[in-house]
Amino acid sequence: MRATFSFHYFLRSYILLGFTVLLTKLLITGDIQYYLAPRLHMLCYVTLGIMILLTIACLTQAITGAKANDCDCGGDHGLPRGVIRSTLFYGLFILPLAMGFLLPHKILGSELAQKKGVNLLAGNAKELIAKQSSLSPSKAGSQAPAQPDSTTSPAQSPALPQTMETPKQQSKKLRDAEIRNMFQSNNFGDYYTDIAMFMYKQPIINMDDKLFLDGLTILDLYPKEFEGHELETTGFVYRQPDFSGSEFVVARFTVSCCTADATVAGVLVDAKNAKAFATDSWVKVKGTLTMTSLNGSQFLMLKAEQITPVKAPKTPYVYLSGTGAGTANGP
Repeated sequence: MRATFSFHYFLRSYILLGFTVLLTKLLITGDIQYYLAPRLHMLCYVTLGIMILLTIACLTQAITGAKANDCDCGGDHGLPRGVIRSTLFYGLFILPLAMGFLLPHKILGSELAQKKGVNLLAGNAKELIAKQSSLSPSKAGSQAPAQPDSTTSPAQSPALPQTMETPKQQSKKLRDAEIRNMFQSNNFGDYYTDIAMFMYKQPIINMDDKLFLDGLTILDLYPKEFEGHELETTGFVYRQPDFSGSEFVVARFTVSCCTADATVAGVLVDAKNAKAFATDSWVKVKGTLTMTSLNGSQFLMLKAEQITPVKAPKTPYVYLSGTGAGTANGP
């Protein structure tokens, strides 16, 4: 009986040790990013500490031969009996452990994107529009704080006396007020107004990892305002069966907690040499935003002027934050 008990607890100790080593490997190599969002990485270190303690406790029981299988909870904590039952029981833990060590870590790509579907632009726009439409006109009007009128010179502001500003600075301030007026009319809040202003004033909008999700939101909320603007972004090539030969989506997976909740978003690209870029290959695309329509809906499409093959970034996914759809660079 003691030999059987020791065998089971040594086996459990080895399984716990295996998971501990696997989690340690993922954290040290950074491969944990393929499975969890960065905001959960700290919890992985806590989990690692708990697993180390459990491994030590289980190994201690195996060595000392303690037989405290029963407790006052009334449950059955006995050891699995028989070879078949033990194999099935421990196989549930050994199989995923073996897969974790033997299978390569793979970036999510078009195969999963096709199953989940791709949101063209979108970002957090759908949620914002739904929330805005549920507000009464009076309530919606109260969401955004009063802003300076576009016809008011910044020199009239007590905080910006005329004697402290040059005509060039006054002109810049006036332009900022006009741009803010343009984007705050829909009352989506200062957060998105500031990001829209930041993007609007860029000669070329660089939609990098930090701006990607909020940038898609802005382009979906204000398509007419950004028509004709130049944009540059990076992502993997995704194609749907109904796309023409000149079309593909430069897409990114967005992750909230883990890859199980991953969704796909991106920008539709139109390029003469689109066929030269393989599906799932990573590219940097630069071009001009133009209006197009699909299924009766109008949205912005990127008319490519330059497409450059690139390597997949070290961090292939973009992540949601608690502030907005993503984290912008800021104006």
